[in-house]
Amino acid sequence: MKKKKILSLFLSVLIACSCMYPVSATNDGTTTETEATASVATADTTAGTTVVNTGVPSHTVKAKAALLLELSSGQALVEQNADQQVYPASLTKVMTCLLTLEHGTLTDTVTVSETALQNLDAAGSTAGLKVGEQLTVEELLYCIMLSSANEACNVAAEYIAGSVDAFVDMMNEEAKALGCTGTHFANPHGLHDENHYTTARDLSIIVREAMKSQTFLTITSTVTHTVPATNLSEERELFTTNLLETPGTQYYYEYASGIKTGFTTPAGRCLISTAQRPDSDLHLLSVVCGAEDVTAEDGSIINENFTETKALFEYGFENFSFDTIQEATPVTEIPVFHSAGVDAAVLAADQTITAVMPKDYDVTQLEKRLYLDSPNGVEAPITKGQKLGTMTVSYQGRELGTANLVAITDTPRSELAAQVSKTSNFLTEHPLLSVIGGVVLLFILYLIINNIQRARHRKRRRQQMARRRRQQEIIEFPGNRDNRWE
Repeated sequence: MKKKKILSLFLSVLIACSCMYPVSATNDGTTTETEATASVATADTTAGTTVVNTGVPSHTVKAKAALLLELSSGQALVEQNADQQVYPASLTKVMTCLLTLEHGTLTDTVTVSETALQNLDAAGSTAGLKVGEQLTVEELLYCIMLSSANEACNVAAEYIAGSVDAFVDMMNEEAKALGCTGTHFANPHGLHDENHYTTARDLSIIVREAMKSQTFLTITSTVTHTVPATNLSEERELFTTNLLETPGTQYYYEYASGIKTGFTTPAGRCLISTAQRPDSDLHLLSVVCGAEDVTAEDGSIINENFTETKALFEYGFENFSFDTIQEATPVTEIPVFHSAGVDAAVLAADQTITAVMPKDYDVTQLEKRLYLDSPNGVEAPITKGQKLGTMTVSYQGRELGTANLVAITDTPRSELAAQVSKTSNFLTEHPLLSVIGGVVLLFILYLIINNIQRARHRKRRRQQMARRRRQQEIIEFPGNRDNRWE
């Protein structure tokens, strides 16, 4: 009877094992990035540059195109037709100066050729250079950037590339290499040509590249400069055409610095300039193309490239500032497998994220999206500082910054836990082997139990036989067993 119970128990356990290890699985365990991050953020990053003006008054520039950037972050604060093709006029000279600095030597002496003075507008800007006149490359650049001398651009082009045409090819190659998508140059000075055009955004790209040169910054922020006497001229006194940085003029703006003006009738009034104010942490770059000259009530002419640029600067300083939108602190945790004592690793941003934000912006509208390298978990060991994902911070759909997600502590590995998991995974992946193994184990268990039962049964029979012998002896030899043979 007991054997039947044991056999019944054996069969029940065998059936249970077969249920525990199904042959086919219905879930492959894959977790998509969306599932892993849905609880963290809901908005997608918008491609392209977007004006960050939520929560501040809108601003319209009286010009064909305009762009206001914060230089250290590259963040656009105001855009107006920033990708519309416009004529740049003498803003072209920023590219001419950039290439001359990149490929020339400031102390080299250049000689003005006859061809450099050809095909120029007689009414255009000039430094009065003469055929055969010699001056250094540095002085030539002052003529280009302060006096906006058209002939000086041709001299620089011939010095760098051997001819104006070859230099123009270099200009277009450089623009393409920098990522300009709406630009084509036809000359090095900016005199009108139907095939000579750019965009406010492309100009910002070019000027930011040029600003990497300290020499460029020094030249373009200079208000007056004296060119030493040359072989054909007495010394020349040059004055910047950017009246924002010229004290005593109606346009003077004490926080402005550089960079270049431009004007032709088709292009209108143009200006690229920068500004920093001591009570602000912003460094602003303004690009204004196609502004007009207007007549004031007193009959004076107002150049709106200056007034609109100043208004852009004031708008930026009054309405925006830098703010920390993410500290380098813990933000989430991720499951850890085969660790010695912990189930999850805490992840923190590896750097502080700051961005130019509208003043008094709505902090609740900051959206943080986490992208874990292994959303389902990672395997120990983990070292402190190990990158396990990234995070982005957005505001009103615009991505403001990114940071890596790193472990804040070491997480050691447990080899025992790893081996147990490995065995469990193997059995899960091979259910038939699991069933066979279960049968073998249960059969061995059955044999062990059966042997124990049989041993107990033999012991009980020996005990019974011993009792029977003693009882028989008492019956056959009553009395004192020690004297039974007398």
